[in-house]
Amino acid sequence: MSDLKLVLHVDQADRWPAALTNLANLTRDYPDADVRVVANGAGVYAFLGDTDLLGKMRQASEHQVRFEVCANALHEHAIDPGQLPDWAQVVPAGVVALAEAQQGGYAYIKP
Repeated sequence: MSDLKLVLHVDQADRWPAALTNLANLTRDYPDADVRVVANGAGVYAFLGDTDLLGKMRQASEHQVRFEVCANALHEHAIDPGQLPDWAQVVPAGVVALAEAQQGGYAYIKP
C-alpha cells in the first residue's frame, strides 16, 4: 500500500513503547508507507539521554519515519532543542502539525 499515510501522536512519555511497536510493525509490513510521529506534551522527554527508546526511534528514522517535536512543549519543559537528535525536527506547534497532517490525508493514530 504505497499511498498509506499515517501520523502517530505521542503526548505522554509512557505511550512510547506502544508507538514504537506500531512503528516497527509498520516499517516491516508497509515499508513504502509515509509515516510521521508528532511528539508534544510529556512525550518530548523521550528524546533526551541515551535510552533504548531513542535507539528504536533512530532505527525508525532510518526507515524514513519522520519525527516532529513540538517547540511549545520543549519550551514548557525547559528542553533546549539543541539536545534533540539530528533526525528529530522541531515544529512550531504539535497540534498544528497534527492538523496539517490530517488535512494532507494522513490517518491519525494515537498509540
